[in-house]
Amino acid sequence: MRISDQEEMCILEAIRTANIYREELASSIIDAPVLTIVAATARRELTVREISAITAIPLATCYKIVEKMSSLGLLAEIGKVRTSTRGKASMYTTTLKCFSVDISSGTIEISITWKNGQTMNLTKEICPTVSTSSTPAEEINQLAE
Repeated sequence: MRISDQEEMCILEAIRTANIYREELASSIIDAPVLTIVAATARRELTVREISAITAIPLATCYKIVEKMSSLGLLAEIGKVRTSTRGKASMYTTTLKCFSVDISSGTIEISITWKNGQTMNLTKEICPTVSTSSTPAEEINQLAE
């Protein structure tokens, strides 16, 4: 799928933003409503009202999530469209082409491929690494001392 020059510029700006907020991005990307919106905007540009209708996320909640996703670089605002009320609404598309999540050794490792082909790897530490050299009973005794 070929992306326009305008969309390419929006995606590059979103990637710069994502690099700034890597830790928060790692937490947000695995949130169910975020995944739903990413899927809804993967193939076409949508307004927040359209995203809300497609995903069944309440409109006010959808506005908040889309704003958060845009601030983290997960969505790019790629233009405006006229609405039926003579106003203008922003059009959004996901900046992600695909991503994978690997959960191992107390970490979440996320590999992202952006729509422009660039890649990013994120790691979020969930549990501290536990020493395997001692038994659980020995660890309890060490904590008690």
